[in-house]
Amino acid sequence: MKLDFVPSHALCDGAVHQYCLRCHGESVTWRTTGGRRQCVCLTCGHVADRALVLDPEVRWWTDAEGGYWHETAGVFVRDVRGRLLFFDRTAYPFGLTIPAGHVECREDPDGTAVRELLEETGIAGERLEYVDRIPVAGDGCRRGADAHLWHVYRTAGAVDEDLAVELGPEGTSALWLTPDEALEHPVTYAVRRLLDECRAAVTLEILGDR
Repeated sequence: MKLDFVPSHALCDGAVHQYCLRCHGESVTWRTTGGRRQCVCLTCGHVADRALVLDPEVRWWTDAEGGYWHETAGVFVRDVRGRLLFFDRTAYPFGLTIPAGHVECREDPDGTAVRELLEETGIAGERLEYVDRIPVAGDGCRRGADAHLWHVYRTAGAVDEDLAVELGPEGTSALWLTPDEALEHPVTYAVRRLLDECRAAVTLEILGDR
């Protein structure tokens, strides 16, 4: 995604701007239909799973080629049986994912990881460990970015397999799966990349304890 159709003032005026990806009109509203988050352009009537959203509260930038990037923190929650927590997303990108979300300008990735874990699963009080920093080009989101810099975390220890998971509005169908089991499902592009690149780091200690 490039921002070449965006008025220059929108890049620095400190306001939230939302643009239709078909007509580029700044006339987007959001709705949830059948449990799926979508946007509707009030100018051209286009219904889509994503729009271009410029939000001064979210960390974003453009690279040397003009690509639009966001910064994200995600958490691999591990249970005593060596499984990881996944859930289905109700907003683009659809598929199995882990607790994750955009890093806001007034917080660091550590704070984002804790916040998103609580908001998306209801899990609080777990100590998190930093795993890696992974740029993922081709990772699209509903706010229009097609690339994200991921900060990857894991729970420091194994959580109780009977821990209650209370999913937020962006998730349904929580599942505890091994990485191999997860990859048999439609996982998001980013989660597939993260599992490919840091599977050992997020499972090593647990597998070694079994």
